[in-house]
Amino acid sequence: MTNPASPLYARVYAAIKQAIQDGRLPPGEPLPSEKELEAEHGVSRITVRRALEELERDHLILRGRGRQARVADLLVSVARTEIEDDVASLLTLVRGTEAKLLRFAWQFPDEAVRGQLEVPAGEPILLVERLRSLNGTPIMLTLVHVPARIGAKLDQATVSKRTMLEQLRDQGVTIAHAVQEMRAAPCPESIAPLLDLKSGEPIFVFERLVRDDEGRPIQHLVASLRWDSYSYRITSTRSATGRVVEMAGAGRVAAPLRGAQGGDDSEGGSGDEANAQV
Repeated sequence: MTNPASPLYARVYAAIKQAIQDGRLPPGEPLPSEKELEAEHGVSRITVRRALEELERDHLILRGRGRQARVADLLVSVARTEIEDDVASLLTLVRGTEAKLLRFAWQFPDEAVRGQLEVPAGEPILLVERLRSLNGTPIMLTLVHVPARIGAKLDQATVSKRTMLEQLRDQGVTIAHAVQEMRAAPCPESIAPLLDLKSGEPIFVFERLVRDDEGRPIQHLVASLRWDSYSYRITSTRSATGRVVEMAGAGRVAAPLRGAQGGDDSEGGSGDEANAQV
């Protein structure tokens, strides 16, 4: 059941998604028009379009210019997890690592960050940069931007000791929605020394935008991980209807295999490890 406090677009999204998954909207079936969805759910055209965008992003529907949206083909891959479990698991990923606070500073964001956090021009945001190590070896650099209303809840001393999401949750901030992207990339020259890498060596980039129960952005995070310290495994299970593949992903961090880098021959995976469904 959808939380009554959820954003309106999320309620429309959930209703259409449920209709698809229980077969009321079969594969290839056209969706009601935007005008019909407005009337059915009592929401604005903007809200309907936002819900359709999310459904398309999750590969549940197909849309095209000048064509009515329709349900996607027979097999749809969907990742399912409760948001509280998802966040708790993400926090587990960094437990056992040592964090060094590099920057805790208020600044005026560039256009890209301002767009992510949906803040007006001229409003400052808080930047927090941390380097995480495992067994004394740097493995992850995180760069976090938060809007002023969230930054005001944080203090530098606490940020040095606890994850930001844990602090916000303790202060009553409800984490309701998150969009994340994972990709490989060459290591920028600016951060290569921090991760003990050469510029251009591969890294794993994890980007996440978190919203509260009113749909407002509360955190934009970019984590850069050494290529030899992170792995990600996906387990998929076909549902009883055969139409949906439920997917659970697990991330793992471990100390780099220094022998592979020309260093000592010790086992890199002998230190603490952390798993996360993200």
